[in-house]
Amino acid sequence: MKSEEGRPFLTYVIIVVSVIVMLLVTITSAPSLLLDEYALRASYFTHGMRVISIVTYMFIHSDWIHLILNCFALWGIGTIMEREIGSARFGIVFLASGVISGLEHVILYPASTEFFVGASGAVFGVLATLFLLSPFKRTSLFVVPLPAILVGVLMASIELASVAWAGGGVLASDVQIAGFITGATLSFWIDVKKAIKGLAIGAGVVIILYVLGLFFNLI
Repeated sequence: MKSEEGRPFLTYVIIVVSVIVMLLVTITSAPSLLLDEYALRASYFTHGMRVISIVTYMFIHSDWIHLILNCFALWGIGTIMEREIGSARFGIVFLASGVISGLEHVILYPASTEFFVGASGAVFGVLATLFLLSPFKRTSLFVVPLPAILVGVLMASIELASVAWAGGGVLASDVQIAGFITGATLSFWIDVKKAIKGLAIGAGVVIILYVLGLFFNLI
């Protein structure tokens, strides 16, 4: 079902809620209490504590820069994707990608006591659906308008490289990759024909970029 009058209502709601939560974290006299209750801590979750944090963590951010980056990315791709697939499916993609990303973090770091926050995994899930279902839609994620297929390939490549070159520690890149895979998988549920076509186009773009990289000695 399309959002009312084609407006990306849910995207704006997510952004507004995230800003309000950031304000509460900033102005409250005891921000650690709010984080302790609603941020994701793997060691808590593995013991059945603060289970709701697997959802609430994605609406909390570590600082204003973190919030602005995620909100800008969500605005750049979420408004397009919500118009394309409707608010209900958009909401499922966003929440499922965020939840799976959080679970992936818990599985990798079950004993971690660090607060884990941010909507990056959910945003990457939305990016993956845009990448496969509307590959030639232009997005301003990189400020300069680029087709979604190119943005998706570049972002996925950056995150894969970050994981490959990482020297250990708790990373956000693996969470973003988990979100991207979740969103890509859900694309086949939304429209299998479009997803297959988008996957073929994406593979073609990757091959072309790889050949160009070899030709110009960049790889």
